Amino acid sequence: MKMIGNNVLVSEVQKDNTSAGGIILTDTIDKASKPGLVLAVSTEALGPLMSGQRVFLDWSKSMPVNVDGKAAVIIDAEHIKAIIE
Repeated sequence: MKMIGNNVLVSEVQKDNTSAGGIILTDTIDKASKPGLVLAVSTEALGPLMSGQRVFLDWSKSMPVNVDGKAAVIIDAEHIKAIIE
């Protein structure tokens, strides 16, 4: 998918629900604080963003889309708050 404008395509990073010791972890953190994975970046939004990076973003500012049967969101690059290194 080719992004236009200042937009970025992001999917939610799926977190493992069990610990290494087999303890089942509950999902107590709301979606607003979950990281995302950058799938595609427009040429106008490039800056420090690259496909494959994990980021924190304002999920409430995103537009949900379905890409090849998988859930993702389109968001303006200004709503991406941090790159996780």
